[in-house]
Amino acid sequence: MILFSIGMPSRFAEWCDALTAKLAEASFGTVECAALNSLEELAAAVLKTRASRLVACSRRPVVHLQTEIIEAERPFLVAIGDPRTALRDLSERMGCDLPEATRAVASSCAAILSLTRAPGALVVSSGDAVDPISVAAAIAEHFELSASRDEIAAIVSELGEAGITPNQVEDSTWWDGLSERHRAVVNGALLPYLRGADLEPLVWEPELFFINDDPPPPTPVTAARLVDITGRVRFLIYGPFVNLPPGSWSANVVLGFSAEAAGMSFMVEIFAGRQLACTRVEPGAEQIIEANLQFAIDDSVDQPVQVRIVNERAAFDGRLALGPVTVAPKASISAETRDQLAAALRQ
Repeated sequence: MILFSIGMPSRFAEWCDALTAKLAEASFGTVECAALNSLEELAAAVLKTRASRLVACSRRPVVHLQTEIIEAERPFLVAIGDPRTALRDLSERMGCDLPEATRAVASSCAAILSLTRAPGALVVSSGDAVDPISVAAAIAEHFELSASRDEIAAIVSELGEAGITPNQVEDSTWWDGLSERHRAVVNGALLPYLRGADLEPLVWEPELFFINDDPPPPTPVTAARLVDITGRVRFLIYGPFVNLPPGSWSANVVLGFSAEAAGMSFMVEIFAGRQLACTRVEPGAEQIIEANLQFAIDDSVDQPVQVRIVNERAAFDGRLALGPVTVAPKASISAETRDQLAAALRQ
């Protein structure tokens, strides 16, 4: 049996992982935990485990794995909370820089948006942690694990003694200490997930992307600065490696070119393990260009999304600037419209 514990990267999600494992252990015996986000990682974990039960701990499952979890029609756990608390946790406790933490939390939000609506989900919030025993009892009942109230209380106490607690300090001190620019990067990628069921456009700022200089730098450099396009054909800009919810999407990529780039051609593509969409831009002078692409995220997508810009021939001079990348969900075509068009084509 595989028990899925899915949630934002946070202390609360880690506590839910450990709690689920302890409850399963009390019912079934030996249990192993594995961190995974794809079907390939799940298969590897199943092959390697020697336990009869596996707790799959996932922070940003790809769409294909989400689909399999839902279609299995088995209970699973989703732990939610304030994304800014998860950001701070990754930054302070894990040592992630803000763009890296933002990518991770944005990918988690995308998965959670889909999974919390599934019939097999038990959704628990970090706000529920004021009564950890009740949370634990709900998890045990959802997974059909046999544990009395006293046994559950003992497990919660045991985890607490080991320093594994659900408690998170949710004050605004850390957030208020960020610069206005850093807050803009975070809000663009995360705030739409907090504003209701209808997802508003997401804005990926240049800080979430990387530059591929020639020669390549020893460590990745963010695309918050100008890109020197001089050199060989290559992906000049790539990123942000963020998951999106399934559905149809449009992307608006704002690019600035110096006069020296006139006459060059550049390919802009959406990539997630394979090319999902592409378009070509050809600046004729110093110019700001918007590239518009349409693409779909379905259960065949098993990698995070990238926007990649490549120069199609070697350049002797020129500069490129990346502006914000706006990705927006597109309204799906209604079944009625599809039927009407299909009927018209058959006439």
